[in-house]
Amino acid sequence: MSTIRRQITIEASPRTIWAALTTVEGLKSWLADDASLIPIATGRFSVTMEGDDGPLTETGRFHTIRPTSKLEIHFDKTSGGSWKGTALTFTIAREGSQTVVNILHTCTSFDDAAVFKDVDDTWRRALIGLRDGLEGT
Repeated sequence: MSTIRRQITIEASPRTIWAALTTVEGLKSWLADDASLIPIATGRFSVTMEGDDGPLTETGRFHTIRPTSKLEIHFDKTSGGSWKGTALTFTIAREGSQTVVNILHTCTSFDDAAVFKDVDDTWRRALIGLRDGLEGT
């Protein structure tokens, strides 16, 4: 099983970052073209992003929710893209005036080098978008 690990430091409070991860408006500002979610344990999570072949929707459920510190999502095995059957964990930690955001995205399909690279590139770009959007406010 392979895991994508990414970390970024953002000049924003954990509360601000939490809102970007757990609200429709927040997700649309850095990750998705559209989103639908119920941010409670076992609540549904859905994001639609523009892919190479048109819109792609990834769906799942919130697994762990610890406001402003940890968020875990398990994506459905029938989800629309390369996130199907994966587990995604965000951890958020204050470090001085900045906040560190870590992601772990795990799945056996990431053993395929092309899939791993595609998902890793997606997270690299998305986290830069998250930082740029929040530091610009």
